[in-house]
Amino acid sequence: MGDRGSKGEDRDKKMELNDWLKIYEQILSDFGFSRKKDEESAKLIAELGRGKLLDCRILECIRDKEVAVVGGAYEGEEILEDFVITAGKALERVNFIPKIHVTDLEEKVEKIIELEKRGCILVFHAHGDNMDRIKQIVPKVRRFVATTQCEPFDKVYNFGGFTDGDRAVLMAKKFGAKKITLYGFDFSKGEGLKLKKLEWAKKILELEGILNASR
Repeated sequence: MGDRGSKGEDRDKKMELNDWLKIYEQILSDFGFSRKKDEESAKLIAELGRGKLLDCRILECIRDKEVAVVGGAYEGEEILEDFVITAGKALERVNFIPKIHVTDLEEKVEKIIELEKRGCILVFHAHGDNMDRIKQIVPKVRRFVATTQCEPFDKVYNFGGFTDGDRAVLMAKKFGAKKITLYGFDFSKGEGLKLKKLEWAKKILELEGILNASR
């Protein structure tokens, strides 16, 4: 079970783009990721998504809502909030349609297409390792919000965040959620590269004031 009930406790503290890009530099160094590939992926999603890219103002629907963000360790616990954002593989664990789904496109294509048909706002993230998935999925949907972890441009945005989960939380905070509750966030459930990514996600949420550093 994850951090059910966690919420942002420092509502005045917001991560600006320059703050995020400093963290991004550390992540690139720590993992040996390629900034050039991240930028290439962002350009690809912009090119393939031409005419499909939503203005981020659509995410203003988050403002003043009590929001549940559901992560990949979700185990079916009761969700009390009406406004639900799912992150990445959490989609495979829920039996409802969220308001927003934040993903770097690792899920089944059919699931993502079904979400759009049912009115869910899709937020697709481009990074250096998912260009094949971008090519596969973007042509099959009608509209989506595009994000990148490097410099944003046009309608490719950067709200901060590294994994689907922490990126969804930072997005919810940026767009004015009244309260954010986390479900299915377990930062120790993994090994090797996955665990390292979760440790970074936890650190980012602590820096943002969503989690207490003592957790």
